[in-house]
Amino acid sequence: MSAPVPTADHIMLVGFMGAGKSTVGRLLARRLGRCFVETDDMIVAREGRSIPDIFGESGEARFRELEAEVLESLGLKRGDVIATGGGLPCREGRMARLRALGTVVWLKGDFGEMYERARGAGLRPMLAERSRAEVEALYREREPHYRAAHLVIETRGLGVDQVVGRILRVLPQSHGARV
Repeated sequence: MSAPVPTADHIMLVGFMGAGKSTVGRLLARRLGRCFVETDDMIVAREGRSIPDIFGESGEARFRELEAEVLESLGLKRGDVIATGGGLPCREGRMARLRALGTVVWLKGDFGEMYERARGAGLRPMLAERSRAEVEALYREREPHYRAAHLVIETRGLGVDQVVGRILRVLPQSHGARV
């Protein structure tokens, strides 16, 4: 049985907070001559308020609804490099939807490295009032969802150029640079 043909030819980066999805995505898009999109930025633009404000004023459930709306709108676009929020693929049916839209790449990193990067990157609602152990438990809970990606890129100890190089080596030919 063959895999379903992606409908939008995107390259979607998934992974936990601090995995480097945004940084890697920007460079990957530049190298491929594609547009770069962040699902969290799409939510902020639609709502006219920050992610911490959405969580604080409307709660996590509302944020997850907004993620679902953004996920559906990605089918209207073609050929972008997309960095998803860390929890976006971790709800019922969402990874299957991402897989149908293109190639899903899991940036799999060392939890300690990701945790420290996420803590240093400003206010993150999913880190607020959680101990390191609770955040690690959240990561372990999300791992099975990330594992459903088409490609897994181990990022432990690598710089952004090295990660992008690994992705470019394993991407299907259909994702080559646009000329």
